[in-house]
Amino acid sequence: MFSVRDAVETFIRLVRAEIAANAVLVPPDDAFEVTRLPSLVLQGPVLVEDKPRRTMARQVVKDTDALTYEERPFPRLYHLDFDVIATTAKEAELLDLVAKVVAFFAFHRELEVPPDGAKLALTELTPMGGLGRVNLTNLKQSSGRYRIEDCPVYGGEVEVGKLILTRIFEYQGPALEEARTHEPTG
Repeated sequence: MFSVRDAVETFIRLVRAEIAANAVLVPPDDAFEVTRLPSLVLQGPVLVEDKPRRTMARQVVKDTDALTYEERPFPRLYHLDFDVIATTAKEAELLDLVAKVVAFFAFHRELEVPPDGAKLALTELTPMGGLGRVNLTNLKQSSGRYRIEDCPVYGGEVEVGKLILTRIFEYQGPALEEARTHEPTG
């Protein structure tokens, strides 16, 4: 089980490893100043609930090695939206950085989040250059919007119990008196 923080930190590490080592995360709607060029800013995440996938059902996770289970409400699923802002001093550098961002999202369709290796889809909402931004500098900028889909957010209510190891059924009647033991099957 992982959190929104785990998903965002994994995403940032992957972006830093494959696009720009100096990529930074900025909270949504915060003013920021670019101090080093080229620069890649990830502004977000903005959480958007995936309401059609909300359910009242409960989730049961069995640990057969320990013979226990955990039961909880199914998690709510949220999309994590990021504005990706590339800034450079020259147009040619901007085109190179934009190409890296586009290639990253084209070839990374999923984000594998530790510790259990759950995979979340990465999608493009608005391609680089598609978002209008106010640029009051002589720097060159391009921005797009990208999403990590269906990140689970769990509530605090968890019921823990033991699994049944052996089942014994006693049959009684006028001509029948017997007990049968049924062992668990995988």
